[in-house]
Amino acid sequence: MMTAEHPFDRAIALHSETGAERTGHTSPDYWNAISPFGGTTAATMLQAMLEHPDRLGEPISLTVNFAGAIKPGNFRVQARPARTGRSTQHWLAQLHQGDDPAPAITATAVFALRRDTWSDTESAMPSHAGPEGLERYAPPMRLPFLERYDIRYVDSHPFAGGASSQTQCWIADVPPRPLDAAGIVAHCDAYIPRIFVRRGRPTPIATVTLTVNFHADAASLAERPCTLAFAQARANAFRGGFHDQEGRLWAEDGRLLATTHQMVWFKE
Repeated sequence: MMTAEHPFDRAIALHSETGAERTGHTSPDYWNAISPFGGTTAATMLQAMLEHPDRLGEPISLTVNFAGAIKPGNFRVQARPARTGRSTQHWLAQLHQGDDPAPAITATAVFALRRDTWSDTESAMPSHAGPEGLERYAPPMRLPFLERYDIRYVDSHPFAGGASSQTQCWIADVPPRPLDAAGIVAHCDAYIPRIFVRRGRPTPIATVTLTVNFHADAASLAERPCTLAFAQARANAFRGGFHDQEGRLWAEDGRLLATTHQMVWFKE
C-alpha cells in the first residue's frame, strides 16, 4: 500500500527515462551524516524492480551492495531480470551518478510466485510490553532520517555498552505508513549499528552489504495492514574492521515480516 504524499514514497520515487533506466533524486528527509540513509537507497533499488513491466511475482530476497558514496542530487537506476523461470525470477540492478562509469550501488534480488503449501514459523516474537510508556529514542546527534522513525527501545539504552550487542525496539514511520516490501527493507536498516552498542559510543561506520529475506507477501500486508513493527538485532563477531549484523522484524500482531543480515565496516 503506497501513500503518495508520504516522505518515504517521495524519497524512493523513480521516473522513466528509457525502458532500462529510471531516474531519482536523493531526499533531504532521509539524509544520514554524509550520504542518504541506506534503507531508502536499498528500497529504491527494490522499487525499480517492483515497477519494471517484466516483473514476475513478489520479492523473496534482496541483496544490496554499497560500493561507493552517493552525493546529493540525481541518480540513475538500471534494473533488469537476468533469468526468468516458471516460478522464480532473478534480478540485477545498478545505481549510477554523474559521469562515473562505476556503479555506486549494485543489487540482486529473487522474485517468486508464492504457493499455498504447508507453513510454519519457528521465529517467535519476544514477549514485551507495547511502545506506550517507552521513550522515543533520541540519538546523540540529530540526523534527518532518524526524524522519520519513531524508535522505542524495550531493553537497556542502546549506548550502554557491555558484553552483548543485542537490542530490541518498536519502530514506526513518521508520519505512520502501512508497511509494504519497500518499507520493510528500510526498517531492516534502521537498527543502531552493533559496534555502537558494544563500544557504548558512536564511531565511523558504513554498511557494505545488506540482505533482506521477506516472509510476508503483499496480500497478507494488505489484509492486515501494520504501521508498527518489533525489531531485534545482534552481531556475531567484530573482526578486522568489519562486523556482521543479523536482525528480525515482526508486525505488532506477531507475524514475522523479514529477516536481515549485514556486513558493516567500522573505524576505531
